[in-house]
Amino acid sequence: MKLFFLGAGNSAKIILEELENSIEKAYFFDKDKEKIEILKKRFENIDYADIEDLNNLNVDFVIEVASVEALEEYGIKILEMNKNLVILSTGAFADKIFRYKFVKKLNNSNSKVYIASGAVGGIDLINAVHNKLNKITLTTRKPPKSFGLDIDKEKIIFEGNSIEAIKQFPKNVNVAVTLSLAARDFEKVNVRIIADPNVERNIHIVEINSKVGNYKFKFENFPSKNPKTSYLAPLSIVSLLKNTYSNFKIGG
Repeated sequence: MKLFFLGAGNSAKIILEELENSIEKAYFFDKDKEKIEILKKRFENIDYADIEDLNNLNVDFVIEVASVEALEEYGIKILEMNKNLVILSTGAFADKIFRYKFVKKLNNSNSKVYIASGAVGGIDLINAVHNKLNKITLTTRKPPKSFGLDIDKEKIIFEGNSIEAIKQFPKNVNVAVTLSLAARDFEKVNVRIIADPNVERNIHIVEINSKVGNYKFKFENFPSKNPKTSYLAPLSIVSLLKNTYSNFKIGG
């Protein structure tokens, strides 16, 4: 497969490691070009390409593993080029105006957009019962350093809906927005964020209340080298890409 990466950080490195034998060519755009040079020392068939070059490149997918800000800046431009886009930084969709413009452009393009499940599972279940949901509650517990804090006791640093959560913690709670997108309703997802010095992993508890049944998932994720990102997040993109090319698909 041929891929164009928006972002050349640790998540991109993990994806390259997992798909190394399946990638024919990988292009990278990152404002920090040194990150791309580091990847080129480890992997073959890697080149820098400006976002403006994308229109003339034959790629199967654009993989966004950069940031909320990067998706807001380049997401619509990618759709204008009719490229298929895989998104990790779903927090951008907490912005109602951006979400409206993005969906409007998508509906008038030949692009397909794939939302990675990121640091949690259960997205297939939420998709299945979204029109029968009452509410979803997400409790996120992470080490204080993930939030730039130095504390010795656990502290609730946020309680509210997913939109407000992503505004205050854009690099930490993409999960909240991913759940909201699966639910098709941002108002039905309540978020509680806890900085806990007694945990080393990123922990997410997802509680789903619906007319179909009640469900509870707990995810204790090891962080990647970037403490703000769970190791599972880039692996969810790997799984999505593999499933796209598979003739035997599991899950809804």
